[in-house]
Amino acid sequence: MCNIVHPYLQDQLPEGNGARVCFGCGADNVHGLRIKSWVERGKCLCRFHPEPHHTAFPGVVNGGVIATVLDCHGIWTAVAYYQEKYGKAVMFVTRKLTVEYLKPTPLGPELFLEGRVVDEGKRSLTVELELRVGDEVTARAKLVGVQVVMGDKEVMGDE
Repeated sequence: MCNIVHPYLQDQLPEGNGARVCFGCGADNVHGLRIKSWVERGKCLCRFHPEPHHTAFPGVVNGGVIATVLDCHGIWTAVAYYQEKYGKAVMFVTRKLTVEYLKPTPLGPELFLEGRVVDEGKRSLTVELELRVGDEVTARAKLVGVQVVMGDKEVMGDE
C-alpha cells in the first residue's frame, strides 16, 4: 500500500455527490466523528481524539463510538488495500463487524487504530483491527467488507 494519491484516504471522496456524509468519516457531517485514515509503511493507520460527549460513563469512551471508529477505519483499510492491489478505487460497506472490548478505553488520550487485510473473497475483504491507547490494546475487531456499486453514482470519483 503505497500508491495512494491523497494523504488521507477520506479526501478521495469528491465533494458534491453526497458521499461525504458518513457519521464516522464524513467531512460534510458536522455532527460526525470525522476520522482520518492514511497508509504508512504498508499499514492503514488512524488517530482519533474522543470528545467529552463520546463518554459512556465518566472517564470512559462509549462502546458504540469505539465500534463506529473501528468500523469506518476498517472500511478505509479495505479501500486502500484494493486500490493498491488492483489500481482502482472502489467503495466497500460493512457486511459483518465483530468487536472485542478488552478493557475500558479512557476518555482523554488520543486513540490509535491499525488495520490490515487478512483475507480476500470474490467481492469481499476481511480486515483485522486494533485500537490502542499508548501501547495498550483496548479493543480488537474483525470486519468483513463487501464491494458496493451505487447505481450510476461514482462514489470514489474515479474516472
